[in-house]
Formats: sequence, structure tokens, C-alpha cells
Amino acid sequence: MARRKGSDLSVAQLEKLLAEKKGRLTTLGLKKATLTAQLSSVDQELDSLQGASAPAPAPAPAPAPRRRKKSGQRGKRPKNTQSLGAVLNGILTETPKGLSLEDLVAKVISSGYKTKAKSFSNVVYQCVYNAKAIYRDKKSGTYRLK
Repeated sequence: MARRKGSDLSVAQLEKLLAEKKGRLTTLGLKKATLTAQLSSVDQELDSLQGASAPAPAPAPAPAPRRRKKSGQRGKRPKNTQSLGAVLNGILTETPKGLSLEDLVAKVISSGYKTKAKSFSNVVYQCVYNAKAIYRDKKSGTYRLK
């Protein structure tokens, strides 16, 4: 249903919308009551199968209402002053001997780079792998600038 401004609707239209909302509320209340009854019967059946010796599980507290997020979003993306590639180049110019991937990740995070990645080391690896100015020294296992 498209939302309209309140000033565009007549009183009759507003009353109709209110009646629809109340009807939906009643329907959902009835659905909740039937589901609660079904859950109660399932709990009784579980209790009978478990026997009297097993303690009954405590009912879970009602969860607090949450705001719905669109699927796949984890919140606002952090903004950094420099790109990850620029930060990596800056770190590797300070260390001519090179750094391992774990050390690079630690230095990037300690430099103040913000991320919400679950596996930030994979992100750093992809950036290093695709950077033309950075190579991996196989002998020492470190990443260096060319």
C-alpha cells in the first residue's frame, strides 16, 4: 500500500484505513492465540514423552521488538579517509623488510582503518594479491613493495 500524506486523504478514507488496520490487528491476534494453543499442546506432548523426572524448560522471555533490517545489511559502512590499498602502501613503505599477512592486518587496524568485515584478513589478502605494486617474497613469506 502506497503511503500518502495525511492532508491528501479525506476523513472517509482515513476512517477506512483505520478500519483496515483494526481488522488486521484482530486477525493477527487470533492467529497468535491459535499458535500459542498449538505450542502449548506441543509442550504437553514433550513433557509426556520426557517423563516426570526431566525438569520442564523455563519459558523463554518475550523478545524485545526489533526494527527490521533489509537482508544482507550489517549497518552503515564505515568511511575511511584513505583506501585500503593506500594504507597498505603507506605501511609497506615504512617497513622495507616486508610484513606477514597477520602483521599487515594488525598494522592496518592499529593505524585506525575502520572495518566491519568478519574476516578482515581475507580482505587484506585480496587487496595485496590484486595490487600491482606489492609482491610476496616466497623465501621469507612477507609482502613487500616492488
